[in-house]
Amino acid sequence: MIHSMNNDIYKSDYFYELPEELIAKFPLENRSDSKLLTVNNNDFEINIFSDIENKINKEDLLILNETKVFQARLELIKKTGGKVEILILEKINKYTANCLTRGLNRNIVHQKLFTDQYPLDIKILPTKDTNFLKIEFSQPIDQICLNIGSMPIPPYLKRAESKVDVDRYQSVFANEKYSNSVAAPTASLHFDKTLLDRIKQKTHVSTLCLDVGYSTFQPIKDDLIDANATLHKENFFIPDDLRTQIESCKGRGGKIIALGTTTLRALESAFEPDKQNIRTGNQSTDIFIKEGYKFKIVDKLITNFHLPESSLLMLVCAFGGKSNILNAYKYAIKHSLRFYSYGDAMIIEKCLSKY
Repeated sequence: MIHSMNNDIYKSDYFYELPEELIAKFPLENRSDSKLLTVNNNDFEINIFSDIENKINKEDLLILNETKVFQARLELIKKTGGKVEILILEKINKYTANCLTRGLNRNIVHQKLFTDQYPLDIKILPTKDTNFLKIEFSQPIDQICLNIGSMPIPPYLKRAESKVDVDRYQSVFANEKYSNSVAAPTASLHFDKTLLDRIKQKTHVSTLCLDVGYSTFQPIKDDLIDANATLHKENFFIPDDLRTQIESCKGRGGKIIALGTTTLRALESAFEPDKQNIRTGNQSTDIFIKEGYKFKIVDKLITNFHLPESSLLMLVCAFGGKSNILNAYKYAIKHSLRFYSYGDAMIIEKCLSKY
């Protein structure tokens, strides 16, 4: 059902049917061999992803999210032999994190769990957030994840982690000092070093870091979406030189191209209207970009194909026009493009809702 007679936003308006076989369960052998759907208003064209370099002009600025995915999924055993799964969503400090859990009794404060290597004591701390548990671990979180953690591949892949995920569920430009993400910025996965080097020789490339967290896969509960709705907070960092590069790009008539929705969310969240540019440094955002939003910074967007009724699909529709994007998804399905994290990509050549 399409609600066309008012200005309200409904989750159900962003539903689409996707054949199971179009969900990419594994990555292609070569990163840049993915397909690229170019969306220019309501015109569509499919090429190989490596052709992206022909979509970027020498005056433009391509901005990457250099966050790194850490091995955030822990599989543990209770004293009774029952299985426990803990997904570390957000590291609060060296020993404490906000987590999603399965099989864990949240009413028992002190618990001893077991791994193949050693026992692990945890303490469930009080929290007002009902979406997850705040857990204090007896050992440093980074050390636990390094020793027994696995890559947090999405549940819709319907498979266990494999060796290929350690390398391929990670961008080639992931920065070790930003190892805080529980999901990959998936548009980044199409770039190999050779392609990225060619683009750097041709045009301007810069980076920021947004730690991909719960808001990326946070389910939208209600069909009618409140105009003031927000997502779960995510932290990000923008270096000082990026603000200068954005000013220079606009001065020479170039386009700001965001690689991925995470890059876009950071840039738009950092916009300062009085200065007509972005704040730099450490920040956080709970912005929910949806229909009616006016984009201040980003001119073009490279992104993957997102789940039905998700906040990411709503963001993309707000950027490229809902009718255009949903038609692009139909076109992609008709031409058997691969969807979701390990799937193909699109570039939206024009933002239809500028500030």
